[in-house]
Amino acid sequence: MINRIFRKIISIVAIQISKQRLKRKGVKIENNVEFFHASFEGSNSIEKYSIVNYSEIGYGTYIGRNTILIRTQIGKYCSIGSNVSIAIGKHPTCKFASTHPAFFSIKKQAGFTYVNENLFEELSYVKPNINLLIGNDVWIGTNVTILDGVTIGDGAIIGAGTLVTKNIEPFSINVGSPSRVIRYRFSKDEILFLTELKWWNKDEKWIKKHAKYFQDIEILKENILKIQM
Repeated sequence: MINRIFRKIISIVAIQISKQRLKRKGVKIENNVEFFHASFEGSNSIEKYSIVNYSEIGYGTYIGRNTILIRTQIGKYCSIGSNVSIAIGKHPTCKFASTHPAFFSIKKQAGFTYVNENLFEELSYVKPNINLLIGNDVWIGTNVTILDGVTIGDGAIIGAGTLVTKNIEPFSINVGSPSRVIRYRFSKDEILFLTELKWWNKDEKWIKKHAKYFQDIEILKENILKIQM
């Protein structure tokens, strides 16, 4: 009992020290947030009751309340809403007589198993140790669920309540269960321009200088092309 209490105290102290270090990078983590093996590039905000474990969070990205992200890599300048979660793990839907993991997994999810080896791939990875990859300048609305193994392209928007079961195209707007593209944010030429510009990788000085043009994609494009001529 004493050892358990001691470990709890040590854990709380470690979290507070970590928060202080992150604060110097402009990272604000509210109370009742669980973050373990998570890296923050800077100027991030994580709201109450969220879980961000084994994940990488890019510069300027913020995460709303009660959001659960495990083994997720998020780019820069993303807006992640409240109650967003990644659904990790799959069950067989055909051939196997049962969907219960006792018949295909040795992980003993229910405390027991009938097999001696894993017979079904339960997890989907985008790349080693990453189940979900979110690009830059992505906006994800409230109450969105995303299956593991999915990549969300730069500039994409996912509407509130959407179930994402497959990869999301860059600069597309997606809604529904399962998700579907309803339109694209810009024309093909404008998407190509933003894809090549990759403004999110520019330094702070460049972004501040050009921020006044971001209210209109045509004005931004015109000014950038003028500079390049």
